[in-house]
Amino acid sequence: MKTKISLAQFEIQIGKPEQNFQTALRHIEQAARLGSSIILLPELWSSGYDLQNGRSYIGINQEIIHELMLLSEKHQIAIGGSYITCDQFFCRNTFLITLPNKTVTSPYHKVHLFRLLDEHQYFQPGDQYLIINLEWGKAGLAICYDLRFPELFRFYSRSGASCVLIVAQWGAKRAEHWRTFLKARAIENQLFVAGVNAIGMVGNTPLAGYSAVVSPWGDVLAEGSSDKEELLTTEIDFDLMDEVKQHLNSGQDRRDDLYKAWFNQFS
Repeated sequence: MKTKISLAQFEIQIGKPEQNFQTALRHIEQAARLGSSIILLPELWSSGYDLQNGRSYIGINQEIIHELMLLSEKHQIAIGGSYITCDQFFCRNTFLITLPNKTVTSPYHKVHLFRLLDEHQYFQPGDQYLIINLEWGKAGLAICYDLRFPELFRFYSRSGASCVLIVAQWGAKRAEHWRTFLKARAIENQLFVAGVNAIGMVGNTPLAGYSAVVSPWGDVLAEGSSDKEELLTTEIDFDLMDEVKQHLNSGQDRRDDLYKAWFNQFS
């Protein structure tokens, strides 16, 4: 089974959802022309990190998601990204994917909140992982800081995911962490990892770029620059997962009996 995936790396204009939508639209249409089955947009791409005004984006984000549903149907492409979503009690950083059949996946709410950007002051953390069924297989969802927590990716691997999709606004100061974690999560779990990052600034913090797709062998199939807007598109061949496991099936040597005992010491 093969599929094409696109990553839209661009600078997010904080507090300007209409402008961000037009940027995203260009990339969506290009990805569709290239025959991609899915395109990922960066974390909080519609609003940026305007957390103190989060509730003001409820209406516009709902309108944008509706427009993306129509675009998904028109172009027969899935469109993923994260948004500020709120109910009467809490706001969350929510990863959604619109699908070609005019539906939206269940929401993945960011589990690990990034304190250096005060996310914990504005968002309620999610309390569950999420695997979705796409036309080419199962995919796990993650948002930015989640990448630092291997337990999430192990769960996805053990649950049969063939790919983990990540949307991010990852800082340039830790760019090599981003690049290393993408490879590590792919290698240790023997699956594909696709991570889209933004460029530009969040306040006084520059973002890293380097959006990438990594194979189960740790090969970088596509990688963006550190500071340029671009659409990255590559083909994923999921048969490679079987090839990797035939050569080195590390999962069969796991010692869950020991790991469970060790974790229980800290619970």
